Amino acid sequence: MTSTSPLRHAIVGIGAGIFNLHKAGLALDGVQIVGASDVFPAPGQERADELDCPFYLDHRQMLAETQPDVTVIITPHPFHAAIAIDALNAGSHVLVEKPIAVQVAEADGMIAAAQANNRLLAVNFQHRFRPDVQAIKKLIDSGGLGRIQRVTGVQPWLRTAAYFRQAGWRGTWKGEGGGVLMNQAPHDLDLLCYLVGLPSRVFALASTRFHAIETEDTVTALLEWPDGGQGSLYFSTTEYGPRTLDIAGTGGVVKLGEGAPLLERFTPDLLTHMAENPGPFARPQSEVGELPLEEAGDQGHLAVYRDLHRAIREGGTPLADGKASRQSLELANAIIYSGQTGQPVDLPLDREAYGEMLAGLIGRNRE
Repeated sequence: MTSTSPLRHAIVGIGAGIFNLHKAGLALDGVQIVGASDVFPAPGQERADELDCPFYLDHRQMLAETQPDVTVIITPHPFHAAIAIDALNAGSHVLVEKPIAVQVAEADGMIAAAQANNRLLAVNFQHRFRPDVQAIKKLIDSGGLGRIQRVTGVQPWLRTAAYFRQAGWRGTWKGEGGGVLMNQAPHDLDLLCYLVGLPSRVFALASTRFHAIETEDTVTALLEWPDGGQGSLYFSTTEYGPRTLDIAGTGGVVKLGEGAPLLERFTPDLLTHMAENPGPFARPQSEVGELPLEEAGDQGHLAVYRDLHRAIREGGTPLADGKASRQSLELANAIIYSGQTGQPVDLPLDREAYGEMLAGLIGRNRE
């Protein structure tokens, strides 16, 4: 394939509602859609007709007959791992919707298949490309916040009973492998891992407070990082309000919310201030303002597609590749595990123990 050859794309799960968000990426110059599949012929066949490509009920037949360069997987996440591995083994790069899989052991298998076949595995974590997120990432990586001490996230994702009635798999262990942590929280968990890294230990309280579902609708998790930094996360589908993420370091505090990030800088760094200031209750000098943002580039799903195409054509790694995107799933699994057992959980997560616990939850709720 030359740099000017079209990238041949195939889509698995073409009937999914989220397909509309992928249209901009699939309409890019240099993209050729060679096939679409879904286990349901409607609206799959109709959408394939709109794209002027053949429709398949079996994604394996599609992979064999079309031999795509890129396979886009937008099925529900319990099917991500098996389909992605099929595509990677067929010689295709893969772009998969979030979360990468249901449990981290599945993500391990997807990453191993990508490596074995020398193909790229990317996950649709489009929020990494936001100008505010990129500005905070550069600030932290450059040492602008000093040593990270605290991370606090409050993430209400209100849903109604009607939302869960729309699809019987929602809020079930078999259908989702979790509740708010597996459906609403993945982007927030990904941004946390992208900005400050994967915690080394978690302890969580998880409950089903107001929704008539099997899985958790409310979670509070305490986090600890390898260097001693601490944090807390709150997720709920029963509360309404602003979603915020605060990251505090010895050099300042940045607040990510719905507007431009706010940054409070300390002079000097708190480590120097605490060691050298003669006043027992002295406060550092501080300055508060909006964190400057660079001009926005591509956003949303379009940015993900351009980034993956760049990596395919020029070499390199997608911004949200399989390894990076596995972190948020591992964190979600660890929080669920702690919430179910009532015990702190160390990371890396014990894959076998988590799989056994999840199988037990699925079996118990099928009785």
